[in-house]
Order: sequence, then C-alpha cells, then structure tokens
Amino acid sequence: MEKAESFAGRAAEIEDELRRLPRRPPDDEPLFTELLGATNSSVVTVTFDDGLCLQVFSTPLRAADYVRTVLPGGPPVRYLSSSPLQLIRMLRDVEKSKIEYLILDRCPRCFIAVRLAGREMTTANDLINLWSIQKATELARADLYFSYASESAQAGRLEIARDVALEMVGHVSLEDPRPHVLLGQLGVRLKDRRLLREAKVFLRFLKVDRWEQKLHQAARSGSTEFQDHPS
Repeated sequence: MEKAESFAGRAAEIEDELRRLPRRPPDDEPLFTELLGATNSSVVTVTFDDGLCLQVFSTPLRAADYVRTVLPGGPPVRYLSSSPLQLIRMLRDVEKSKIEYLILDRCPRCFIAVRLAGREMTTANDLINLWSIQKATELARADLYFSYASESAQAGRLEIARDVALEMVGHVSLEDPRPHVLLGQLGVRLKDRRLLREAKVFLRFLKVDRWEQKLHQAARSGSTEFQDHPS
C-alpha cells in the first residue's frame, strides 16, 4: 500500500503544508524530545556499527512509549524538550563525545527510524525540514492504515480490522484517536473486554472524552457504527 503513487503524493502534500505557515513550527519553541540519564546530564544514545546516535522524538508520548517498551528495566530517564535552535546546539555539543548521528522517532517495536549524520543539520530550518518529512510520512501512513482498517470493519472483516488498527497503534501513531475508537468498537463486536478497556484508557489519556463516552454507550447497548473519520 505504501508503494502506491497515491501514498507518496499524499505524503508530499502533507510535507509541503508542514513546511509553510501556519503549520510550520517556530524555530524557538519546543518541538523535539530527548532522553537524559536521571542522575546526570548524559544523553541516552543507541549504537550502530558506524557510531553513536542521539535519540530524538517528535513528541513526548513517542519518547515515553520507547522508554516503556525498550527500557522498562533500565536506569530511570528524564525527558528534555527542545526547540530546533536548542537541538542544533545540542548536536554540536554531543559531537565532542563522538555522538555523530541523529535518529528520529525510532520505532520501539521494529526499530525503523530516520537516521542521518548530525553534521548535516546545521540550522533550525534543517531540523524543521527533517521533522516535516518524518511527520508527513507518519500522517500519510496513519490515513492509509486507518482507511483500510475502517473499510475492513465495515465489510465485516473484524479480525483483519483489529489487526491493522493494532499495527497502526504500535508502529505508526499511538497518538491518533481514530484507531483507539475503532478498536473499542471492535472490542464490543468481538466481545473482547480487554480490547474495549484498553481503548477507553487510551482515549481518556488522549482526552477524547466524547468518544470514550460513545464506546461506553456502545458497550451497554451492544451496537456499534463504524465510521471513516470519527471526530
């Protein structure tokens, strides 16, 4: 699905929107999240054959999901929010410690991520462009996955819809409320209480109260109505 021209076109459209005002992030406001050791100021890195990488995330929730999934038994960490300008200065500082690469939004379940040499990032605009590319791909993938899951649910292919929605949550976007709504509805239809309960928990965390209440009503009545784009 991701090899289709329509996917590439949609990602390019989103990227163009993110690079321009009003959606372009400011240079001097928090945009990235890094991980620091809880007892010192050292950054948390990941090692590849060709060197150390500074781990950077596009949202605090992505960073927290990585820590919870990959580092559950490790030493405690702190979260540092930084603007593009601040991250440029950090890249120059960590180069002194031989941390020569930047890795953005590493998936904690399959470890796919954008990785490049930190020296290629010299201005705040470079980082914003990198963020735009990564975020555009994420949003386009989210639309693609959700559309397929929603269409599968409407066609009665409930297990396929569930699996695709779970894949979307685990590998594409934990913060998009749409798959959580769909998973809750599928939990009702499949009589899967755990699936319904976890969907409610995520929606409550994301503060999508209206849809959490709809799932509660669906669970009580036993009926659901799958929609393409809940809002």
